[in-house]
Amino acid sequence: MSPVLQTQTTRDALVAEIRAQILGGDLAPGTPLTETGLAAMFDVARPTVRSALQVLTSRHLAQQSQGRSLIVPVLDHEDVRDLYFVRIPLELESVRVIVENGIPLSEAERYLEKMEQMPADASWADRVEVHSAFHVAIIDAVGSDRLSRIYSTLQDEMQLCLAQIQKSYPNPRDLATEHRKLLDELRSADLDRAQSEMRRHLERAVENYETT
Repeated sequence: MSPVLQTQTTRDALVAEIRAQILGGDLAPGTPLTETGLAAMFDVARPTVRSALQVLTSRHLAQQSQGRSLIVPVLDHEDVRDLYFVRIPLELESVRVIVENGIPLSEAERYLEKMEQMPADASWADRVEVHSAFHVAIIDAVGSDRLSRIYSTLQDEMQLCLAQIQKSYPNPRDLATEHRKLLDELRSADLDRAQSEMRRHLERAVENYETT
């Protein structure tokens, strides 16, 4: 008799749900993440919550407060500047390789079309996921396993940052419009234009965060 494979554990489902609520803004920055509170909210055992919180902490989606309890991370301006200090060189170098080698961006186009087709009432968490997939597709197009691996370690913090600047995109379609312009420039075959637009795009996120 063949063993039955469990595709998702209760812990993994709990991690996914808490993560979606954090990225969607339902769990705001600074919200306590207590074992008892989450166990009651999701009707699961406290050991399951404890295990889920360990995963979320390792992915920078939970952090210890001064009182030592876990909370939804509160990114300050310095955190965001430091995150983009690391991120910007990675994406600018990816742009250079893509433009100089004429690498197609069909996967990025696929995610952008998905972003453009999202209904007006789509959750911000869903928009954040597709946005991140778009940028990952650009990185992955380069074909460097190590670059993709390094970039992947920043994903949850980058999504957390975007989740906390939702007010900068009052029109649900603004995010897609901004990324369509970016992709058009990446396909222009003009390296200066492509890198300048990518830099503007990323620096705009930092500016948006600092004005929220």
